[in-house]
Amino acid sequence: GSRRAMAWSRTAHRRSAVMPLIRAALRRFLSTESSGFPKLRNLPYRLRRAAVPAARTAVSDYLISTRCLPSSHADSITALAPCSLHTFLAGIPAVPSTLPSSDLPSLLRRHLSYHPLNELPFFLESIGLPPSTDSDLMFLTDHPSLLPAVAALAHFGFPWSRLGLLFPNVLLQVPPDHISARLVALEESLRPLPRAAIIAACLSFPSLIENDLCSSAPLVDDLMRAYGGLGPDLGATNDIDVFLRVCGRMQMFYNAGVKIGSIGGLVGCNQRVFLELKEERIGERLKFFKRLGLAGEEAGSFLLSNPGFLDLDFDDVVISVPEYLRRVGLADDEVDVAVKKHPYVVGRNRLENLPGVLRAMGLSHRFLEKISGGGESLRYLSPDFVLEDASYDMEVERAFSDRMVKVKVEMNAQHVDTKLEFLKSIGYGENKKTAHILPVLHSTREMLNERFDYLLERGVEYKMLCRIVSVFPKVLNQGKEMLNEKLNYMTLDLGYSLEYLDCFPALLCFDLENRVKPRYAMLRWLQSYGLFKRPLAPATVLANSEKRFISNLYNMHPAAPKLWLECFSSRIHMEYYLKNIQSQHPDNE
Repeated sequence: GSRRAMAWSRTAHRRSAVMPLIRAALRRFLSTESSGFPKLRNLPYRLRRAAVPAARTAVSDYLISTRCLPSSHADSITALAPCSLHTFLAGIPAVPSTLPSSDLPSLLRRHLSYHPLNELPFFLESIGLPPSTDSDLMFLTDHPSLLPAVAALAHFGFPWSRLGLLFPNVLLQVPPDHISARLVALEESLRPLPRAAIIAACLSFPSLIENDLCSSAPLVDDLMRAYGGLGPDLGATNDIDVFLRVCGRMQMFYNAGVKIGSIGGLVGCNQRVFLELKEERIGERLKFFKRLGLAGEEAGSFLLSNPGFLDLDFDDVVISVPEYLRRVGLADDEVDVAVKKHPYVVGRNRLENLPGVLRAMGLSHRFLEKISGGGESLRYLSPDFVLEDASYDMEVERAFSDRMVKVKVEMNAQHVDTKLEFLKSIGYGENKKTAHILPVLHSTREMLNERFDYLLERGVEYKMLCRIVSVFPKVLNQGKEMLNEKLNYMTLDLGYSLEYLDCFPALLCFDLENRVKPRYAMLRWLQSYGLFKRPLAPATVLANSEKRFISNLYNMHPAAPKLWLECFSSRIHMEYYLKNIQSQHPDNE
């Protein structure tokens, strides 16, 4: 027993001595991995810590003495480009393990003497861009106006690390003297604001430097009124980040469609929006109201006129359709008709998915009428209003729960939940129909969203697309390229409008190469010989089985089935036959 105790004691002692070394090595490994810098395996371990400062000094001296850069530029570039410094060190030949640390600076200087430095990655990283940004430049002096433009901006007070926001449009395309002149003109126009305000405005809106002051007058007016409306405390600060926060939120409203020159006066009464609220919340609410059907300009103006909407928290607030819509005040008969036509919206959903629900039912305009007045109508979107009388259809809920138990047994529960979230986001509620669709969808939520949005971009109506998914959910299992080919064939080759999908949505489900094109190629061939004149609807051509299709061909001509089977029945047969026809009749091409 005593021997075992002594052995255990010695083992524990060795472990206690080794563990700090292991932890230190692990920390170094993790820091190297997480930094993303190249590993310096070509350097002896004892030199690696001193290598980066030595490289920084060597590269800075090289830029000053060899490339004739101002020392302030060289120091800024090397101090703000750690990844490029590591890449430079990783590219030198293997250093002997016997090299004294004092000889490392001379080795680096000698290497730079024979290997010209690619200066662009250093410069790009130092101004806040990825070092791998595509450009034809290698030496900064290759572009005659780059360094003078940088000097003009740095002299005005622009932070070096943020000049990437002005690359390449300003740094490479605007003459340096124009930059200086426009900055002076802006300073005069925005007086008495500090330079930090002008710098933030230019970083957020580079067009202020790219264009003359006259063409930027609406934006300058907006900025002046916005800065002035936020009070004297803002004007007294010289913190660029504060002004950038204001400009960033203004940019969000401009990107949403708000007209430049129209929001400056609204900023003063919305100080919290522009100084305190997170951009994520503003972006979410702009997206919410745009999905409801408001145009971008209307959504931005509506939010700024009713900032209370930005304070509402939609997270985890559950509504029930159609009960919620009736409580809002939509007419019972209108809701009943919509629910009967779109039964897949019934059941529980989250309040943040309300735009999808309303668009799927075609009731967005009616809801917008209810809330357009602002004020008291804000309560319709408040959690308190939703939870005040949270009634649910227990029968719908029970049917959904029973079906979901079976679905989760058959499929991965995590995948089921993400697909359910997708369906709920486009307007589907927790009901039996939704649960039946889930096993048919075979893609991630991101891919399903991408394909759904693509069909909307192509012009398919939202309400109609939700109906198509309820009947043929496999439509969303196809990639964008395949959907594009099928839509093009339907509209360009067959001449049908997108509205025809409301009558025959299965058109997007049939195999294009082995069913749709061969059958229509056969019918066109028969039509070219006058064997049939009355066009057939796509449902007749595509939905019929092979046997029924051949029977229809026989009714047109007794020899047609043989021609179909030999020449058109598959893509390979069709291409071979058409190729032979073209080779025999070249004049017809």
